[in-house]
Amino acid sequence: MNLKISIITINYNNASGLKKTIESISSQTYKEFEFIVIDGGSTDESKDIILKSGDTISYWVSEKDKGVYHAMNKGIKAATGDYVLFINSGDYLHDEKVIQNLVNNLLETDEIVYGNVLLRNEIKNWEAIQEHPSKLNFSYFFNRTICHQVCLFKRSLFDTIFLFNESYKISSDWEFLIYAIYIEKVNCRKIELLLSVYDTTGISGNPSFKQIAARERKETIEKFFPLFEDDYKLLSKYSSNRSKQLLLIEKSVFFRKIVSVFFKVIMLFIPKDKTECK
Repeated sequence: MNLKISIITINYNNASGLKKTIESISSQTYKEFEFIVIDGGSTDESKDIILKSGDTISYWVSEKDKGVYHAMNKGIKAATGDYVLFINSGDYLHDEKVIQNLVNNLLETDEIVYGNVLLRNEIKNWEAIQEHPSKLNFSYFFNRTICHQVCLFKRSLFDTIFLFNESYKISSDWEFLIYAIYIEKVNCRKIELLLSVYDTTGISGNPSFKQIAARERKETIEKFFPLFEDDYKLLSKYSSNRSKQLLLIEKSVFFRKIVSVFFKVIMLFIPKDKTECK
């Protein structure tokens, strides 16, 4: 398939990380991509690095924004590709053939595809491969996620569903994934590739933000999945009766269909809260 991939990088005062990310993108063997950099008005050398990158960067802007997801939404609105991949400054693609391998493995029906990630903390001199499950179930998202650095999203999803929730600091991509997969029932598939290297020294990798993430996820569960609100509060590895029922439901195609229809009915009475950049 001759697809155009939009790669979006957001940055704020991380010149060294941005340089590493740009080098990773420019080395890709697959060239049918656009590279979008959204800088939050950095005061370090980030702008100089952008200007020196030549024609690798297709579009960039450097101005104050309202946070991570506001910046990501700005990138989405600028994107013209068939699929979107988010690689934050400091993160980078695992090797020069990542985009080529992704495109080679895509099916026409794919709306979200994801792979595995190499977690790395250079400060602590530590790294580990995180392998995401090939089959996702609802309980997986109770206290875990798939990092957006290894998710390829069909660009049109952000028009038909919604943009990222800008009121969140950590979990808006988690909210988008869980809504898209379990409410909108988009086609989501794992590709067995190691896609990105994720710098765990960033915001979402900081232990001090765990409480913020938990609060945001709780809000999403209350908003879109009220039946499982109490179970989420417990977070006791599915020890409650309803969580046990949830695991049984996941094993039954028939009951999964019932749950899907039930969620659709619930959503008729919940207004879609679309996020817009202002």
